[in-house]
Amino acid sequence: MNTNEYGQVMFTANELLDMIYSEQNIDGCDLPHVETKKYNQFANFFDISTKNVFKPIHESADIFHKSKANTWHMPEQYQKMDIEKFLSELLVSKNLTSSAYTNRLIDELEQFKKRKMTNVLKFLCYLMQTCKTHNIVTGVGRGSSVSSLVLHLLDVHQIDPVKYSLDYKEFLR
Repeated sequence: MNTNEYGQVMFTANELLDMIYSEQNIDGCDLPHVETKKYNQFANFFDISTKNVFKPIHESADIFHKSKANTWHMPEQYQKMDIEKFLSELLVSKNLTSSAYTNRLIDELEQFKKRKMTNVLKFLCYLMQTCKTHNIVTGVGRGSSVSSLVLHLLDVHQIDPVKYSLDYKEFLR
């Protein structure tokens, strides 16, 4: 399995057949690969109902990536959420209501907005809630991300950066 210049996963026909034979459901999946003709011949020969047709992209990789920069694959409720209100409510629910926390949240959110990264926060909210729902273990914290109160509130890490006087500017450089 490789990826092309557009970031699409490229499977060989044999890799796709291995997925099917190991009972992985690929129905309805967009599984572009480099050997579409060969795969479809195998699918016809073995009477496999799943046909896969690679749809080439007819624009440069730069234009493609720029057009997709603000596209985040997450449920609509997360796309439309007011992340600032959500994070403010998390502060209250976690009983972190001192001015040190509220001022820090305001400052960090301002930096995320300035960098046009609020969709990243919405996606992280979705990702972390999905992990929690499916009992997927996440780490305690690593690197400069532990200096962010916003990421702490979203449960990306478990380190309280205000308690340990960590400067979020280390993370948002």
